[in-house]
Amino acid sequence: MIKKLFITFFIFGLLSAAVLGGFLYWTVVLEPGDEITEENIRGILGKESPVYYHDGVSPLGVFFADAHRQYVEYQQIPASFINALIAAEDNRFFSHFGFDIVGILRAAIKNIQARRVVQGGSTLTQQTAKNLFKRKGRSWQAKLKELLFALRLEYHYSKEQILEFYINQFYVSGNGLGLGVAARYYFDKKPSELTLLESAYIAGSVKRPNYYNPFIKRDEAGVKKARERGRIRAGYVLKNMKQLGMIGEREYQQALATEILFKKGAVGYEQDYVMDLVTEAVASDQVVEALAAHGIDNIATSGIRIITTVNKDLQTNTLYSLRKQLSYLDVRLRGYLRDEVQQELRGLRYKGDGKPEQHAFLFGEILSISKEREDYRIIVSFGRKKGRGIIDHRGLHAMVDAQVKWRNNRWDEAEKEDYEHLLQQLKAGDRVWVSVRELAEDGLLLLDLERFPLVKGGAIVMQDGQIMSVAGGVENRFFNRAIYGKRTMGSSYKPFVFAAAMQLGWNAADRIPNRRDVFVYQNQPYFPRPDHKNENQMVSMSWAGVRSENLASVWLAYHLCDHLTKSQLIEVASHVGLAPRMVDGEPEPYRLFRSRLRDRYGIILNQDMIRKAAYRKTISTIETDLVFEGLDDEYEVISTLHYGLGYHGFSDQIERKLDPGRLDDSVDKTKELSVSERKELVLRRKLLSANFLRLSRLRRALREYAEPADGFGTRFSFPIDDTGSREPGLFYDRVKNEYVFDLPEYLPGQLSLVDRNNFQLYLAGLDQRQRERFVAEIKLGGILSVSAFDFVDQHVDQEFARMRKMLPYHMDVLEYVDDYRTMVGLRYLAAFGKALGIESTLEPVLSFPLGSNVVTLLETTRLYQTLVTGETVLFRGKNGSIDNTLAIIDRIESEDGVVLYRPEPERKQVIDPETSLALAHILENTVKFGTGRYADKQVKLTEGGDEQNRLTVPVPLLGKTGTANRYTNASFFGYLPSLNAEGNGMTIDHGYGIGVYVGYDDNKAMRRKSTRITGAAGALPAWTEIVNGILRLKSYESKIDPVDLSFYGLILRREKRGQLNLGVTPNFGGKLIFPPKKVDEVDRYQPSIMTFGTITGSTFQPSRNYKPFWLWQQNSRQPAVTTTIVEQDL
Repeated sequence: MIKKLFITFFIFGLLSAAVLGGFLYWTVVLEPGDEITEENIRGILGKESPVYYHDGVSPLGVFFADAHRQYVEYQQIPASFINALIAAEDNRFFSHFGFDIVGILRAAIKNIQARRVVQGGSTLTQQTAKNLFKRKGRSWQAKLKELLFALRLEYHYSKEQILEFYINQFYVSGNGLGLGVAARYYFDKKPSELTLLESAYIAGSVKRPNYYNPFIKRDEAGVKKARERGRIRAGYVLKNMKQLGMIGEREYQQALATEILFKKGAVGYEQDYVMDLVTEAVASDQVVEALAAHGIDNIATSGIRIITTVNKDLQTNTLYSLRKQLSYLDVRLRGYLRDEVQQELRGLRYKGDGKPEQHAFLFGEILSISKEREDYRIIVSFGRKKGRGIIDHRGLHAMVDAQVKWRNNRWDEAEKEDYEHLLQQLKAGDRVWVSVRELAEDGLLLLDLERFPLVKGGAIVMQDGQIMSVAGGVENRFFNRAIYGKRTMGSSYKPFVFAAAMQLGWNAADRIPNRRDVFVYQNQPYFPRPDHKNENQMVSMSWAGVRSENLASVWLAYHLCDHLTKSQLIEVASHVGLAPRMVDGEPEPYRLFRSRLRDRYGIILNQDMIRKAAYRKTISTIETDLVFEGLDDEYEVISTLHYGLGYHGFSDQIERKLDPGRLDDSVDKTKELSVSERKELVLRRKLLSANFLRLSRLRRALREYAEPADGFGTRFSFPIDDTGSREPGLFYDRVKNEYVFDLPEYLPGQLSLVDRNNFQLYLAGLDQRQRERFVAEIKLGGILSVSAFDFVDQHVDQEFARMRKMLPYHMDVLEYVDDYRTMVGLRYLAAFGKALGIESTLEPVLSFPLGSNVVTLLETTRLYQTLVTGETVLFRGKNGSIDNTLAIIDRIESEDGVVLYRPEPERKQVIDPETSLALAHILENTVKFGTGRYADKQVKLTEGGDEQNRLTVPVPLLGKTGTANRYTNASFFGYLPSLNAEGNGMTIDHGYGIGVYVGYDDNKAMRRKSTRITGAAGALPAWTEIVNGILRLKSYESKIDPVDLSFYGLILRREKRGQLNLGVTPNFGGKLIFPPKKVDEVDRYQPSIMTFGTITGSTFQPSRNYKPFWLWQQNSRQPAVTTTIVEQDL
């Protein structure tokens, strides 16, 4: 029985083997199919992957075009590379027949030992088959099919031919493939010129080129890591080569000791900004893994279709608007001088746009210049293939206007003779840079004269976190400033600070100081300055944004935590790492917390600092007591009076500048201060003089001053200053009818000095009660009465005595330490920025609202989207970091239309709806009444009728200018809402975030004579043109129904959340009208503040919300339950 079963199974086995053998013989030898033909393989190797605009039809570019292929015949491949590739990928390549059982078993053992996949078993033949014939998925059927193709390759082609196929199709980077591209890309060499080490590097990187590629990294750390990875991988390949006998010990050691000298060579042609981003996105781990899941391990031969988020017409308009503005600004700053222009154009390697189409920028040669009546005709040739164009009168206007402002002043307008002046700078035969304004009916190009600018810039349009258009500079290639250029964006970061303030209890209607002041943080004085005439000493937060007030914004940043309760302050401090941590459920020991605050963050609490904290607590709690004492009229002074610790030393520094050598004989006395510098230093000295400690010294001096010495007229020494007069005195102010005690140099000149002897005699004639009353009314430093000072000083002594009994770094003390509170607020700003998607380092400094941090245009544009909508939309890579390149990919499809990859954004609600609503109103006010007024005037919708009867509708826009210190950068960021479904208003949902900046790459100041390139003058015009382009592109005017529009035009329809729209008086810094007056939201041009609170009678009581960003959960508009507080790493 057993024998029969054995014979049966044996016969069945033989038959099965015969059938399998016959099948293999038929499919491998006799009928391998057309796919295996050399013609088909060559076609696969020449396959392109098209890239499309968002419509999926309009071509944007092509991956792996012929320009990015350099086919290398086997005879041209260096032996060192063949050996390196075999050592790296398949050391039995020349002995197996397509698949390697030994290799598979060896890989399986190593993977089992490592408990993960550390080695593959596929041969070079299998890899070639997989890349050429696209294994679909990872199923066993797909793998068997791949094996079948490998066997076909082995039978019909020699080993050398298979290697040639493989070596010409592996993915290099971005838009290139094959050894020819790799050699040129990494080392700027031909394949035959590669060294042993270079061959080992390329061979070792074929499976993961982006992992080892230093050229695609965006920072030094990434470059260094990629170089180290490449060194290790090349070492692995060299070791295998030595073990296989391909090289000797000497060659091995020599190669190991040599550094890999990368030198990036030019491959094909430079791509534009969009294609560059697509190239980086396709190389990301997210995309690579997604395609690998569909069996695509080599996109070079996959034929995939990439559809981007970019709108073709919007991209054209964005680039055109930026180029036009940069050209105009360059002439405003440098003029149009023929010799200089010609020299610069001769030295350019940039060739201009390829096609002579509308909005293209081209280099040409002037053929002739003529004038017909009032029109000019400048004929420009672009060569035989591109034809000719004409610069007419209109085409000269922008350059003439800019030239006039450069030659004269910014307010001058162009006259007729100015056109002749510009024409003097143009001659037949000159090379010129022009833009194509339009194509005439006869096919002639109508041109605008331009100047190729040295001033640079960037522009970007985003919608729901995706990039709709991007322009990174004039050339439309090379360095993309919109994505990677880091700049100081100036006042555009004020709204960000306002949002943080409203999250921490401030209200948009709050009045805040807007005057020159000194802010001391970590023993460093900061004297912010206004960038325009300061018309109001107090402004509302809303109007601080509208008028872009530097002083009020810095004051707010310094006082960010003022409305927090103690428990709220502790929670915020915990989230930024400044409160005792919870470790394994136990609070951090006091000793460790004290050391961390002192040593890491510089919070040093000695007795002077604790007394200063006692002063702050006293000021915050003393108002009721002052009212009871009848001193309520002096509380406003007391509440804003600095304590003054360290001010004495700051004053010394100023005095040394004002009078060099007076306090130090070694100082150079020859350096002269300008009038403005001296005026500024005198002002700073005055600001420093108004402090509690100085008044304390004055109070002690007054006691001595009032007491008779051994004889009247004794010279009095006053050690309160090492500067100016040492003799304070009593002065009488006839205007205010009050006595002032101070040094004369700190007082206005109209005061009259009271003779000390007479003063003492007068006091001697009074009884004690009269004497005390008289002295109590004397104003110390002209600031505070003696009675008010004594009252505060007494309470400070009492509070100081209580605090001295506490541990210095106890939260009951820390909550009144200015440095601590300020640090908590500034670090909250940095953490908030990170939560909003800013990966650039945000330094917690007092100049934060003035835009002192360097950030990218993309980061700030996305920031504005989040400020308005409350939601972050981010695309993250496999490691969790933000990958901005994925924001330009809509989807990737196979050749037959199957979606292989679609980026999944991470959406998080990080700003509460009330804060976003109030902040959006501030940004709308800025466009209507503030620094963005140009956009309000220039952006209109027109609907129907002739020119006289056409409906012109204002469009609600949100935005803010940004001007960096010294005019090194000018920017504008804003938001265009979308139309609502009814067509009678606009909505925040699905709107467009738009950002533009201009500035020199070397941060040179953009100034000449009266010209100062601000955000409004430099970036806003281009921003406005981009917005108008979106309105045209999206046909806003065709979607609105004029019948449904209110008398006021389009309105931004807001969600009803209990907001109040209250009227204000702009001339008084946006102060609420008294009594409070509600303004209808449709009355857009009635100045108002949108805020939250209650009106009781004639009083508005602002609401104070505590809604920090971490209280908002992902994909939710409801506040989250507060959980255990842990420190967040900033």
